[in-house]
Amino acid sequence: MLSAIVFVFWPEEDELIEACLKSVSFADEIIIIDNGATPKTLKICKKYTKKIYKTSSKDFSEHHNLGKEKARGDWLLYVDADERASVQLQKEIKKELQNPQMDAYQLFRQNFFLGKKTRYGDRFPDYVTRLFRKDKLLGWQGEIHESSQVEGQIGKLNAPLYHLTHRDIYSMMAKTINFSEHEALIRFRNNHPSVVWWRLVRVFVSEFFYRVFVLQGWRQGTEGWIDGIFQAFSLFIVYVRLWELQRKSSLAEKYKEIDEKVLSGEI
Repeated sequence: MLSAIVFVFWPEEDELIEACLKSVSFADEIIIIDNGATPKTLKICKKYTKKIYKTSSKDFSEHHNLGKEKARGDWLLYVDADERASVQLQKEIKKELQNPQMDAYQLFRQNFFLGKKTRYGDRFPDYVTRLFRKDKLLGWQGEIHESSQVEGQIGKLNAPLYHLTHRDIYSMMAKTINFSEHEALIRFRNNHPSVVWWRLVRVFVSEFFYRVFVLQGWRQGTEGWIDGIFQAFSLFIVYVRLWELQRKSSLAEKYKEIDEKVLSGEI
């Protein structure tokens, strides 16, 4: 028995979720892990399954472990709302599970960035371990960049899992705002060195150079340059938010102090 575990994080996923659910409807059951679904999204989900489990946790590994806990299948397929199992992948999974030789499988994830299929950069080739024999999946770890722990052998499937990521600039900005908070907090808890001006410049320039030139993102054309600049900007925002956390007095406290000086005539 195969259980497909689908995650819902963002309000705009009401536009994404149905195609995802259709693509995994070949599974014996569908599990929805709801971490921010709108009423419209939930209405769509209920057309495909009644097994919807809400969580308020911001820890992505906890979402994945909850999916494993709720699933009844002896095989688990993990999919995000902006991913789609291709028809070829559906056939390959069904064929493989008739006589599985491995305990888990990596899937070839074909990314689309701003509507263009990626062929270069850090998103190609992209293999993600998403199909597991349930009793061999020990669990997930990682607050944001979650990773699986598997007991046994891991194989590869060839058919694509399509990932329709970064669909527009607005959603890219929204995710940067969301993820940068968590990334900054992780660094802060780990006592990251103080953020000074040169560190801000260094992280931006080094990230841009790595993505555009080392990973050859420039070969993606305009989309590749947008990606390189935007990813460098996103990392820059992480460090700016870390700088805010490291301040002895918060910016809110600082502006309150300025208000008091204005009202007293001190400045």
